Amino acid sequence: MKVALVVQRYGMEICGGSEQLCRQVAERLSRHCQVEVLTTCALDYMSWRDVYEPGPSVVNGVLVRRFRVDYPRTVPLFNHLCEAVFSERTCPELEQRWVREQGPYSSDFLRFLETERKCYDAFIFFTYAYGFTFFGLPRVAQRSLLVPTAHDEPAFHLSIYRSLFRQPRALIFNTAEEQNLVLKKFYLKTSSTVIGMGMEEIDPRNSPQVLAGPFDRVRRPFLLYLGRIDEAKGCHSLFDHFIRFRREHPQTSLQLVLAGKALMEIPTHPDIVALGFLDEEAKRQVLAAATLLIMPSPYESLSIVVLEAWSVAVPVLVNGQCAVLRGQCRRSGGGLTYTNYDSFAKAVSQLLQEPTLARELGERGRQFVREHYAWPVVERKYLEWVEWVCRQAA
Repeated sequence: MKVALVVQRYGMEICGGSEQLCRQVAERLSRHCQVEVLTTCALDYMSWRDVYEPGPSVVNGVLVRRFRVDYPRTVPLFNHLCEAVFSERTCPELEQRWVREQGPYSSDFLRFLETERKCYDAFIFFTYAYGFTFFGLPRVAQRSLLVPTAHDEPAFHLSIYRSLFRQPRALIFNTAEEQNLVLKKFYLKTSSTVIGMGMEEIDPRNSPQVLAGPFDRVRRPFLLYLGRIDEAKGCHSLFDHFIRFRREHPQTSLQLVLAGKALMEIPTHPDIVALGFLDEEAKRQVLAAATLLIMPSPYESLSIVVLEAWSVAVPVLVNGQCAVLRGQCRRSGGGLTYTNYDSFAKAVSQLLQEPTLARELGERGRQFVREHYAWPVVERKYLEWVEWVCRQAA
C-alpha cells in the first residue's frame, strides 16, 4: 500500500499535538507500507511563511513532500474575520474565507492532489480546522481517513465543517469524548473508531530524578507545564493560580516550570522558570523529575503530554472543564481535576502533602498507558483502518 499522511506542518522540531501525532504515525506505518507525508514549507502556524525548501526530503526515515504556501497570514485581517465569523452575522462564504485566511492555503498542494491522487491507495488527514484538510480532503474523499483532533471550540461550530465531516470514508478519534462530540454535533453515521496516540514504554526506575546542567534553576518540588505557552491553552489562569498559591502558601518552595515556546508574556516571578523549547531527551528528563504535570487547557482532543507523564509514572492535574481531560483522568485514575482556584489549591496541597497518593496516581496512569496506548496496539489499529479504506475504495 502507498499511503499519504496530510498535515499542515511537519518536522522533528514541531511540537503541536496533531503534528506530533502525524509524525509518529507516519514513522510507525512506514514499517508496513510505503508512506509519504504531504505538508507545507512552513514552520510557524501563526504566519505560514515558507522556511523549508519545497519538494521531497527525508525526515527520520519518512519521505516528506513540502509545498509552498500561497500567502502568509495577515493577522489584522484574520482577527477581523474571527470577529465576524464568530458572531451571529456569519455566512458560509465568510466562513470559507476565514478558513483560507487562517491557512495554510497552497495551490501547489491542491494541484498535486488533482494530478497524483491515483498514485496513493489511502490518505490520512490530521486535524479538521486548517486549510490543508478543508480544501484537500474533498478531492480524495473516497480514499480518506480523517483524524479530526476536534474539541468544543468556536471554530468547531462553523457551518462549513458540517459538509467536511461527512466526506471521509472513516473518522479516527483520539478519545471517546471526541467521538461522542463529533458524531452528535453533525448527526454522522460515518464509520469511526477510537485509537489515540501510541507511547513508548519507559521504566520510571530508569528515568533521572536529579536534574543538572541546563536545568540548574529547577528544584523539586515543581509543577511542570509542557507545550505551547499560550492563553488559548489556559496559561493565563495557570499563572494567576500559581502566583496566588505561592502567596498564600509561603512555607512551600514549589516552582512552576515551563517547557515550550512562549506566545504570551510570562510573569516575572522567582518561582516561575521558563526553559524554552526542549528536545525529546531533555523533555523526558524534566518530565520524569516533575512532582506533578499541570494541564490547564480548556480545549483538548487528546492530551499527549498527559500520556507522556503517565508513561513515566508522574501524576497529573488537569482542567476539569475539559471533558476529554476529565475523562482521561476518570478512566485511568492517574490524576486529579480542578475548575477554579480553590480546587486547584486543594489538589496541589493534597499531592504535596501526600506523596504516597501522588505515587499511586502516577502508577495507575502508567498501567493505563501500557494497556491502551502502547505503540504495538495503536500501530495495529491504524494499519487495520488503512487496509479497510483501501478495500472500500477498490
